[in-house]
Amino acid sequence: MRMDIVDTPNENAQGSKYLTPQLTFLDKHYNNSTDFFSSIFLLLKEKGYVRDSFLDAILAREKAYPTGLPTLPVAIALPHTDPQHVIRPFISVTRLSQPLAWQEMGNDDNTLYVQFIVLLGFIDHSSHLTALQNLMDCLADEQVVQTLREIDDVDTFLCTLTSRLQLDKDL
Repeated sequence: MRMDIVDTPNENAQGSKYLTPQLTFLDKHYNNSTDFFSSIFLLLKEKGYVRDSFLDAILAREKAYPTGLPTLPVAIALPHTDPQHVIRPFISVTRLSQPLAWQEMGNDDNTLYVQFIVLLGFIDHSSHLTALQNLMDCLADEQVVQTLREIDDVDTFLCTLTSRLQLDKDL
């Protein structure tokens, strides 16, 4: 684990250190995955979460190892990159207004149309793997996903999501 991180996340009103209203977006529209990554990079960079290298690294990683998952009732994407591109750990959740084309994990010849993008930024590999597994388990639950699709308030959305996850214990 890197020791040069001075600013550690604080718990927000929803009870999570890593899921925050500032990095949670409901009903956003993007033209494609590059548009999404470019937009979120600018925000993350401005807020001090990522290094300049983050955008190129996440685009390259997504091309080499796509992160779309064919979960039901909707497909999701769980993009992430190597820890050296992250300054402060974060999880950014975006619910899309329209499904976005995304390549399937382990089958990049298959295009999925994702409705949720959960972007992970961690400063060590073990927390990234734990968070990925927890998120995949949570978002594979059709009832949870259906509830998250219907919520129109960021705070309620985060409370619902964090009540299903135990990420903070694992990071």
